[in-house]
Amino acid sequence: MTKLLNLPGVIVENSKETEKTLILSVRVNQKTAVCPRCAQTSHRLHQNQGHLVRDLPIGDREVFLKVNRRRFKCENCHKPFSETLDFVENKKSFTYRYAQAVTEQVIHRDVSNITETR
Repeated sequence: MTKLLNLPGVIVENSKETEKTLILSVRVNQKTAVCPRCAQTSHRLHQNQGHLVRDLPIGDREVFLKVNRRRFKCENCHKPFSETLDFVENKKSFTYRYAQAVTEQVIHRDVSNITETR
């Protein structure tokens, strides 16, 4: 499933599926994160925060990624921070590539055609 997902540095740990939906539990392969305030690398895990992120469909199934966005505590400035994920922007519920696919559909079709295909 990790190869099928095709997100560098992301490992699929588990999957759940229904007739129309596929939920993939994923984790980032990296053990550290860089503090956005002081740019120091931190190994100190502070908290885990899980949320669902929409990704590109696979076949006729919607795909959601169950992401654990870890919070670290900076060993230099002693402040907690959330890790940066390469495939989803902070506080967004969809991946960059999902947003790109929707944008391309909007550019190449009129809105009434897009709503009919969904």
